[in-house]
Amino acid sequence: MLNIIKEKLDLSPDLKKKIIGLNYTSTPITLEKGHLIRLELSNLAYVDPHKVIINNYTFLFFNGVNTFYVNNLNEQHNLSELGLS
Repeated sequence: MLNIIKEKLDLSPDLKKKIIGLNYTSTPITLEKGHLIRLELSNLAYVDPHKVIINNYTFLFFNGVNTFYVNNLNEQHNLSELGLS
C-alpha cells in the first residue's frame, strides 16, 4: 500500500513580497501555501503550487520561478505582467 505524504512548503521571502504587492485595493486575498506531495516507498513526487485567490481567480506560483499561472497550469505568464518583477 502506498502512503501519500504531504509536506507544507515555505513561501520564499522574494515571492512573498511579490504576492503581497498584488493587493492594490482592499480586495480580500486568500493565500494557500503549496505542498510537496510524495508517495512513500517510491520516487514519485509532485510540487503543489502556492495559490493566491482573488475574486474567483486562482493564481498559481512556484518558488524560484518568474512566471505564474491563472486557474490551471495550461498557460504561463511572466510576473512582469502583474507589475511584479
